[in-house]
Amino acid sequence: MKGFLAGLLIAMLVLGIALVAATAGALGIAAVGWLLHHWFDLSQWQGSVIALAITFGLGWIIYKGLIQPTTPWSGFDLDDDDDDDDDWEDYEEEEPPIVPWRRSRPTPGNLPNETPAQKPSSGAKKRK
Repeated sequence: MKGFLAGLLIAMLVLGIALVAATAGALGIAAVGWLLHHWFDLSQWQGSVIALAITFGLGWIIYKGLIQPTTPWSGFDLDDDDDDDDDWEDYEEEEPPIVPWRRSRPTPGNLPNETPAQKPSSGAKKRK
């Protein structure tokens, strides 16, 4: 029970920090909108929409330009298909070595013939 309450407390703390960060971001965009309203012939709503669009644009540029992707195929070149085929030609799957007890089997690789299933005796009851 203590683990559940501790997890719940941590979740509430993270949500509180996220709420504070979102409020600060929204107030920052509104403040930039207010500045654009006073500097140019715009309403505060129009200035805030412009500030929001610029914020999203800068965030996208930072995400695409500065943050390195963690996927291994991020530098994949679509025109470079021939090099991928060469890697598979050199790859050969080796078979594991034969263990001694298999090497000395009397029938290497041949399985004995299956015996037919025996019919129940006439006195046995059938199951339903």
